[in-house]
Amino acid sequence: MVSGMTVGVWLWLGVVTTVASARGDGSVLGAGEGGMKTRRAAQRNWQVVLQPEQPSQSMRCERDVELLTLKTELKQKATEARLKDTETTLEETKTTLEETKTTLEAVKTKQEETERKLEATRTALLVQSKRTGGSTFVRWGRTTCPRASQLVYSGVAGGGWFDHTGSAANQLCLTMTPQSDGTPLPGYYTYLYGAEYESIPGHNDQDVPCSVCLAAQSSTIMIPATRYCPLGWTTQYSGYLASGHHTHKAASEYVCLDKDPEQAPGGHSNKNGNLFYYTVTQCGSLPCPPYTHNKIVLCVVCSK
Repeated sequence: MVSGMTVGVWLWLGVVTTVASARGDGSVLGAGEGGMKTRRAAQRNWQVVLQPEQPSQSMRCERDVELLTLKTELKQKATEARLKDTETTLEETKTTLEETKTTLEAVKTKQEETERKLEATRTALLVQSKRTGGSTFVRWGRTTCPRASQLVYSGVAGGGWFDHTGSAANQLCLTMTPQSDGTPLPGYYTYLYGAEYESIPGHNDQDVPCSVCLAAQSSTIMIPATRYCPLGWTTQYSGYLASGHHTHKAASEYVCLDKDPEQAPGGHSNKNGNLFYYTVTQCGSLPCPPYTHNKIVLCVVCSK
């Protein structure tokens, strides 16, 4: 292809040659009026031939197609790179899941082995309890017994009305299979009520369940103000010391309420009765330290 600039030079040379031939003396820039006219004509021809050549419609279309093709190739390469990264990530995730599955299986196996050991220990303790007679305790707030003991029965807590001056002081773990022999009522008698949690977070006004448990050991005690049993003793369960409210007329006793209490079915309405409150320390005659004022009192039930 002959460029526009080359054609322009050729044309310009042709004009100059023509002008020179017309004069007949070989001079390009003649003098006088004829020379001026000739130079102006040459300048006009020079300006015309030096204008850049405009691309044709087909050339523009070819360039657009090339650009579009290049963009498409770049997008395709970027997509391929992303797909490759995704495949790599999926492979890594698959490997991680397989490792996690293996770990979980190992944990499950270890847990099953631990459960077998606990069951064997429990069986041995029960055998021992048959020889020694064992001991019983109440787990307040739960319907099941700890692994180191055997369930005798489960039920609900009960006692006297919280504001009766003559109510009994102790709480009872009542069976859920009560019996009655039809004995007629005497002239005077006392009352037995169910029990409710009061101001216990997440359990307010709910009825209190309980369970009576048989420990293999011959002695079982409740220790207040701690969550740990003495060396050589078996922990049955731990929780919070509970009793009736100090402003109520009825007396009550301190019991160890399980740290994860349950709720008796159907006991969601506020009917009062015998009430369980957390017990809080009050410094004065209570030595502080080691005690701290206004702290909820812990407790633990231990056997030996």
